[in-house]
Amino acid sequence: MGNRSFGRTLVLLFMFVNFLLSLYIGYQLFRTADFLQNSVNWLSIIPGVKPPDFNELRGLAIYVILYGFSLLAIAFWIEEDSSKIQMLMRTRKIVGKTKRQEYQEELKPGEIELLECPECGQELSPGFELCPKCGFELKLTICPKCGKEVSRTFNLCPYCGTKLANKTGD
Repeated sequence: MGNRSFGRTLVLLFMFVNFLLSLYIGYQLFRTADFLQNSVNWLSIIPGVKPPDFNELRGLAIYVILYGFSLLAIAFWIEEDSSKIQMLMRTRKIVGKTKRQEYQEELKPGEIELLECPECGQELSPGFELCPKCGFELKLTICPKCGKEVSRTFNLCPYCGTKLANKTGD
């Protein structure tokens, strides 16, 4: 989580620096437009010659400044959004439980229930003996050595390590 926060801080810092740079560049463009306008005003003394105006340069200056403000707005949006996300994540950790956690709390200790078919992934309800989609047999088998119930999909008993003869084709 620390790296993500550090990365977000770097992005915000970069956007703020770009905002300041855009203000500076916009200001310099305005100054340049004014300087150029004053430099060519002497052309107005020549009959029939109209000195150029530098409105395009001023327009570019306005665009650069507005771009800077949009970067600043995005930076504030990122910060505000991330603080809301952090708050939601903390709330979820405190209050919320996933469906899987709620389902596991309903199980009795030592009871093994499948939440989805190991063959096709179909969601299953507790107590199903066959998958309603693919027909996979969900009943537990008994380990011949230790006598504990294990899934038919296991090749080895997780309790004693005995090789199991399963019916899944493995």
